[in-house]
Amino acid sequence: MKLDIGSREAAKEYAHKGWAVLPLLPGKKDPHFDLVQRAYLSATTDQTLINFWFDYDENINIGIACYQSGIVVFDIDYRNGGELLPEFEPTYTVQTGDGLHMYYTADQSTVFRGKLNDGIDIKWKGYVAAAPSIHPSGATYKVIDDRNPVALPNQLRELATK
Repeated sequence: MKLDIGSREAAKEYAHKGWAVLPLLPGKKDPHFDLVQRAYLSATTDQTLINFWFDYDENINIGIACYQSGIVVFDIDYRNGGELLPEFEPTYTVQTGDGLHMYYTADQSTVFRGKLNDGIDIKWKGYVAAAPSIHPSGATYKVIDDRNPVALPNQLRELATK
């Protein structure tokens, strides 16, 4: 993904990759319920619907529904004690307001815990705010490693599954 594109273009590019997206309220991580009734369950790859969302409100943030997109995201929050572990392999990575989102491809039959460690949440059933959304702190989500997500490493899978 180009690192300097706008939200509409980013949402359409995510959808083109097969990642189901949803509109979030401007400057927030909450679903935009004027546009989606069932939050991440309403996520889509439909380009026409995505254009409609941005025509309705050009300032929306973007969310990516993890399970529907075949990805698992490790949400590392530094303020809560999260840190990069040796088990994390380089992959598609987004800088958040206070940490990182590390994206891995994952089989949909895998069942993940909700948390890996203090400060590291596992986003799988649900969604994450995506670049270039605006974090509630005012920081912009930024892609810092734009390679395609790699397959979830076996060691990390063992730590992350129930």
